[in-house]
Amino acid sequence: MHKPVRMCVSCRERHEKDDLIRLSISNNEIIVDNEKAYNSRAIYVCKNEKCISNLKKNKAISRAFKTNTNDSFYENLKNSI
Repeated sequence: MHKPVRMCVSCRERHEKDDLIRLSISNNEIIVDNEKAYNSRAIYVCKNEKCISNLKKNKAISRAFKTNTNDSFYENLKNSI
């Protein structure tokens, strides 16, 4: 059976959907949505520190969601993997 494939916004590589972290936006707040509970715009990122660090450097979250994120969000995201 075919598994869904998504692209990491940081490294731009394609991986199976289950191997990535899903980030959604709800009420101008970015949420780690691994349960796919939010039916909203979402981006995916690899589950490694390199890709998460690059998210901050290349401002991929800000571009995708048209909102700003603080440094604590990235630290919490790193700690969640």
